[in-house]
Amino acid sequence: MGWGGEEVYQYKETGTDIKRYRRRRTKLAKLDDMPEWLCNIETVFKYLKYPVVSMGIIKYCKEVTMDSSYFKGVTDSVPLHLIMIDEIANNHPLHHETVFEFLKPLFERSHEHLQELEQIEIRKMIIDRMVHLLCVGHVIPVIQYMRYCLDHETADKSLIRHFAAEVMEVTTSPYSAEFIAEFLPIAKNPDITAPLRNINESDSISQFIEYCGG
Repeated sequence: MGWGGEEVYQYKETGTDIKRYRRRRTKLAKLDDMPEWLCNIETVFKYLKYPVVSMGIIKYCKEVTMDSSYFKGVTDSVPLHLIMIDEIANNHPLHHETVFEFLKPLFERSHEHLQELEQIEIRKMIIDRMVHLLCVGHVIPVIQYMRYCLDHETADKSLIRHFAAEVMEVTTSPYSAEFIAEFLPIAKNPDITAPLRNINESDSISQFIEYCGG
């Protein structure tokens, strides 16, 4: 089947943009300090719409964030590299699993140079990225992972509680049978959700449990 004029134009436009990116990639790869990244952020986000560029950015972000000092001093804000990861999740459904595989070791890693409360805040930040991934369609794998963390006690209960609260904030009925099967054990765990519930059961956790039949 032949291509029409519109398809040919889009192909040429994409090819031109990728060539431009290739000419600038060396410069982008050397942006090791935040001011330079911020000066070029419009360019970076423009090229994130291309799957091949996004894969390269994920690999770059993985290298940068594995530095033991990466999160030092950034516990009160989302670093630019993680904002780019959110944008990649927005743009490329086929990259969702790759993004998730990037986030999991970041969540599990110990940050021994930080205070315990700082480590908790960093992990909450990573959970927020996972919830964002859930919002753009990668639902069941994210819930399954957090349920695994609960069942195997690999994460602090306060982090699972944060996850549960965030999920209830961004979801609404009707819920799929698969969603219920995976999330209900988290919602019904009193160690996790008791602080989120109120006596008149008007909270989102209680309403979810009632929706599932109690």
